[in-house]
Amino acid sequence: MSQFMYSQQTMQNTQHVHTPRKHIVPTHLNLPDQVLTLWSLGLSARQLLLLLVGCGLGGTFFQHLAVLGHYGMPGEVLRLLLSLPPLLLAILLAWYQYAGRYLEVWLVVLVRYRLRPKRYLWRSIRYDEQHLTPSRASGDEPAMEDVTGMYTITIPAEKESP
Repeated sequence: MSQFMYSQQTMQNTQHVHTPRKHIVPTHLNLPDQVLTLWSLGLSARQLLLLLVGCGLGGTFFQHLAVLGHYGMPGEVLRLLLSLPPLLLAILLAWYQYAGRYLEVWLVVLVRYRLRPKRYLWRSIRYDEQHLTPSRASGDEPAMEDVTGMYTITIPAEKESP
């Protein structure tokens, strides 16, 4: 009987196959969150705001150019053509990337480059900042007059009369 139990126990061990646990690794971590999805077009918050600003500016231009509507169809076409650039610029800013950066990031890079000096002046630490190079022992420091080339005069304080 014990042999029967032993053979049954070994059969159960051989039937049980150990499968490793599967983990779902998150992907697309570097993508911005989508705020609005229209059909298959997902918009991030940045893209949505840029498109709203572009549509708002284009609509404002279209309203302010209502005077051109008095000239018939050519006036309406001109009115429409003059109000499209803000929307097209917003679409370009919202979706176009160059070298992995959006155009407003490139604008910030360009402004920072223009504001920085184009020529740099190299100054040795040894001569300009004496406190950074402790080349002398504390008792061997020269007098201030020798270092700066200026001579100072010490004026004694006057005694106050009681």
